Amino acid sequence: MKTIYTVFLFGLTIFIGLLSQAQTPASQTSATKTILAIFAHPDDEVAISPVLARYARQGTKVYLAIATDGQQGVTPHAKIPAGNTLGKVRRAEATCACQQLGIKPPVFFGLQDGGFYSLETLQVLHQHIVKLFTELKPDVVITWGPDGGYGHADHRIVSDVVTEVFQTGANNGSQQLLYTAFPKEAMQNMPPMKTFTGKWLSQSFHTTRTKYLTYQIPYEAIDLKTARTSYACHKSQFTPDDMDEIFLLIGQGKGKAYLRPWNGSSKIQVDLFK
Repeated sequence: MKTIYTVFLFGLTIFIGLLSQAQTPASQTSATKTILAIFAHPDDEVAISPVLARYARQGTKVYLAIATDGQQGVTPHAKIPAGNTLGKVRRAEATCACQQLGIKPPVFFGLQDGGFYSLETLQVLHQHIVKLFTELKPDVVITWGPDGGYGHADHRIVSDVVTEVFQTGANNGSQQLLYTAFPKEAMQNMPPMKTFTGKWLSQSFHTTRTKYLTYQIPYEAIDLKTARTSYACHKSQFTPDDMDEIFLLIGQGKGKAYLRPWNGSSKIQVDLFK
């Protein structure tokens, strides 16, 4: 009788353990995972910032790598000339944005804004990306798609080199490479923009048909709010009115961020780690 009772308790313990695993929420299962977002300029992360905020909130290790210091990003309202001073300001803004998102401090490659035209620079960019893949061993890598958002050459080149490194196998076992994108169908329902920046982006941003955007990652209102707070750090680039309209664009996803897997997929995924 004692033997039967012992076996019963052992079996019950295993069952409870399996049930507990089955009911583990995403905030726990993703806690041991790593996301690496790689973009060209400080402020590019806005394209995916609500999702970065969501996973950071759930305990995932989230890293942001920025290829340039953005020292050519001159704007009339900031009145900061191009050069090292502006680069220093934008690095500080990116650090502020990462703090607000709750992610790791930004990794800067320190390359020249608008300077990806030489083979030597491309090789240095390649080396930086390989180094990050090797050190961080990210489970998921996110970057611009081949459209570069609104077609910026720096965006396109960073996307290309990240893809090149990933597909060589230097990813050290990363599960997936994802391109951030904006659904074509959502753009058709855009509210009218009032600022120059909002009007320009609504007319210039490249889109992707939703059927290709099979990673449809939900986030909560708190994540969108966190993302908007983090974007306020980029004061040298946008006025508060600009930022509000940019977030109207982002909000067109209706609580979802859309991404395209580099190798294609027909199955809808709602978690980056699937």
